[in-house]
Formats: sequence, structure tokens, C-alpha cells
Amino acid sequence: MKKGVKKPVLITMAVLVVVISVAAAVVVRKGKTRSQATEALPATETAVQIEKQPVNVAIDVLVPRDVEETFTLPGTLEPWENLTLSLEQPGSIVWIGPSEGDRLKAGDEILRIDKETLLSQHASNGTDYDIRKKQLERADSLLKEQLISERERDDVYQAFQNANTSLTETRIALEKSTLFSPINGILDRLYVDRGEYGNIGTPAAVIVRIDKLKVVVDVPEKDVSFTRTGQKVVVIQGGVNGKGVGRPGKIIHVSYLANEMTRTYRSKVQIDNRDGFLRPGMIVRVKFVRRKIKDAIVVPLYAVLDRDGEKSVFVVEDGTAVRREVRLGPIINGKVVVYGGVQETESLVVKGQQLLLDGGPVKVIEDQSGKEG
Repeated sequence: MKKGVKKPVLITMAVLVVVISVAAAVVVRKGKTRSQATEALPATETAVQIEKQPVNVAIDVLVPRDVEETFTLPGTLEPWENLTLSLEQPGSIVWIGPSEGDRLKAGDEILRIDKETLLSQHASNGTDYDIRKKQLERADSLLKEQLISERERDDVYQAFQNANTSLTETRIALEKSTLFSPINGILDRLYVDRGEYGNIGTPAAVIVRIDKLKVVVDVPEKDVSFTRTGQKVVVIQGGVNGKGVGRPGKIIHVSYLANEMTRTYRSKVQIDNRDGFLRPGMIVRVKFVRRKIKDAIVVPLYAVLDRDGEKSVFVVEDGTAVRREVRLGPIINGKVVVYGGVQETESLVVKGQQLLLDGGPVKVIEDQSGKEG
């Protein structure tokens, strides 16, 4: 009975040994086949498989240029001259010539006050003046003949002087009964109407001169050192989509005292407005030049990398990326002035630099030289 049980077990173990041996032989044969296939490949193809792939980049050839660093501030337009004319003589207004908005020349009449009373008084003063003048002449003659004393002659002279003063006063009053424009300008407002009675000092009219304008700008403390009298600026009127037309201007005054609340310095800019396009009260932008840098090397701000706290850029040399450390200057219109590290005519990487390693291969697929951006 025991011998019958052992015989099947032995047969099963023998079968397992045969199966394992066959499987091992198959694995060894496949390994040899793959090894032989690899050895059969050419050496150049193997090298390509392990060689680093070049990174596609865009470059911009560095060219020195003159650049301006600017800053822009808001400003308000004011008329070159803004005069409020008041009545200098009391009376009823009997005539008004120009209307609001009319252009006036210096010396043009604006209005007249009733002068009938003044004319009558002036005529009376003229008669009295003539009489006193003749009396003075007679007194001088009598004094020469020693028929009157010096004191009597002085009394006559004093009366003549009083008559002359009265005549001068009425003459001036007659002149002031007509309101004239003292400048070339526009009659912007009339505060009185014909038939209205006015007293001395009553505001009557506003004359503005706008053939040239003043732009009032409050300059911050950090920028006031860059502004000076006579400096050229550009005044830009706001337009559609924030775009406006600029016109040249010149700084005519920079305040020495700061505003105690805002700590800004009031500056005034003169601009030409003979076309009458601009009006007082408009808000404009004034572009100042902070500094000018000649023969500067400027690169796009996005081309600069910050790795481990160091600013650097990549240039291409013979198909290889070379990392250069740079020192940054002022940022101007999306570009930054760099000092050291790069030179003119070198090919700066402006696209793909984030993927580069120093000494790695590159492939230039785009040259942006000459493009502004």
C-alpha cells in the first residue's frame, strides 16, 4: 500500500523539473537575442539616443541706443490770463457792445456808463479852470509890479490848483465810464445787463487769454529734482482708449515751497493753443524726462532670469547657451538697462530662456533683431 502512494509523487516531481528547465532555457535565449540586437546597432545611432536635444529659442541682437527715462503726471489747464473787470465809476449801464464768446483786442470797448452828469460837471470844472488860470496870470503880473503880496498871489495859485484837480478828476471819471478790454482775449462772461445800475467795484466782465495756456502740475518730492525751468515736456490730452495727441510744452516755474498736505511742488508749463483746441479746466497728462542714457544696452524685462538671487540672461555662442550675470538699471517701457555681462552684437535669448542650462545646445528658430516691443 505505501509503495503505491510514492510512485505518483515521484512522477509529478519529475514533470515539474522538466517544465522549469525548459522555461529557463527560453529566458536565456531571449536575453541573448536582445543583447545581440543592441550590439548590432551602429555606434552613431546609439550616440543620438543619449545626446541632449537642443532647445528652441528666439534671439535679439543687442544694439546700443539712446534711451529716455520718463514719468507722467496729471495736470490741469489754466488760461494764460484770466481777468475779472470791475466798474470803476458808478452809474447806469447804457450800452454793452460785445457778447459772451466774442474775441476782443486790447482797447476794445465793452460797456459804457451814463455820463451825462459827468459831462455837465466836467464842463463846469473846465470853465472854473479857465477863470482861475486868468486870475493866476493877473496875480503874477500884479506881483511883479508889487501891487499885491506874495501871500495873496499864493492864494490865487492855490485856487487854480484846486480847479485843475477838479477838472482832472472829471476827465478821468469820464474815461472810466467806459470799460475797455486791457488784453487780447475772449469775453468769457458778462455779469451785468444794459440798464442795470452799478457801483465802483461791481464785477462786470471776465476776459480770458487762451492763445497759450498754463498747465498746473503737482510734482512729487521724489521727482522734483528732475524738473527745472526751461525744460521741454510733452502735454497729452486724453483721447479715446486712453490715446491722446501730444504737443510740446516748456516748464516756466517750479515752486520752491511744498504743499504741506500733499508734499508736492506746484509747477507750471506753457503750451501753445493758437488753434483753440484746448480749453481751461481740461485734465491733461504731462510727460517729463527723468534722465537720458546714451549708448545703453537695454533688454526685455522678461528676458532676465532670477536664479538664486542673481540676475542673469542667456546669449547664444556657436549654438550653445551661455549664462551671463548682469546688473540691472532703470526700467523703461518694459525694458531694462543692463550693466556688464553682455556686449553689443551678442545674440540675446528672448524666448525659451527658462528651459536653458549653461552650456546646453540651442536651436535658433526666430530672430527678433530690429523689432520694437
